[in-house]
Amino acid sequence: MPELPEVTVIAEDVRSLAGGREVTRAAISRDDVSNAGVADFGEKLVGKTLEGTGRRGKIITLDFGDVVGLVHLVISGRVLRLPGWREPDKIHTAVVEFGGEEPLVLAFTRLWLGYFDLYDPDGVEGHPLIERLGPDPFSEDFTVEYLRGIFSRKAAIKGLLLDQSMIAGLGNIYVDEVLFEAGVHPTRKANTLTETEIEAIHRASRDILSRAIELRGTTFDSYHDAFGETGKFQHQLKVFTHAGEPCPVCGTEITKLRVAGRGTHVCPTCQPL
Repeated sequence: MPELPEVTVIAEDVRSLAGGREVTRAAISRDDVSNAGVADFGEKLVGKTLEGTGRRGKIITLDFGDVVGLVHLVISGRVLRLPGWREPDKIHTAVVEFGGEEPLVLAFTRLWLGYFDLYDPDGVEGHPLIERLGPDPFSEDFTVEYLRGIFSRKAAIKGLLLDQSMIAGLGNIYVDEVLFEAGVHPTRKANTLTETEIEAIHRASRDILSRAIELRGTTFDSYHDAFGETGKFQHQLKVFTHAGEPCPVCGTEITKLRVAGRGTHVCPTCQPL
């Protein structure tokens, strides 16, 4: 699933490609792709100008003025440039054409596992996924004090970091890397963390996510940016996918276990339990 860095990159790509352009055609393949349905999707977007893009957690936001598009790519979704207009199908489930000197067509693919919903700007906060999001790691609300409060629980630290109602945007890849950099074992009970460890998690979250955005995300299989390029952060990963290999810091073999139902990578020496 695209996580915070990948969604940030795609949102910025869409802005660079389509920002300031007017929608000339728009369509979806099935009613369940958007809350607008097949009949109204195009009608609500045609004639609107893309004024900006953003991100809420793992959701791309597209600002069309009096309409906001909310795009969730879920597991394998992508945004692609097409050479010309094509009707949506089971792969390219939402297609939007923008006017200009050279028309631009963007396809939002594999959205049967996600959506391209259309909301009034005032209604965005009521979206069922957005209304439950915790603070963004780059927001002013994401503080050491905030982490200290949510880490007062007895739950495993990895499970809390994956919970989007606690922190928006973190996923399995980056949580493993954050905990490794902070020297915290993923099964540690959150309420056992020291002040130094909490500060380390806070610092590592912003550091790793920032570097991943700079390297345009992490690609293992399906993720590509809107220009069709892969990310490069996979070459910087220290523990994720490296089970059985020596830790880059101490040489201990990296192990894989399951925490919060997710495959989890840990160095037993650098992250003592």
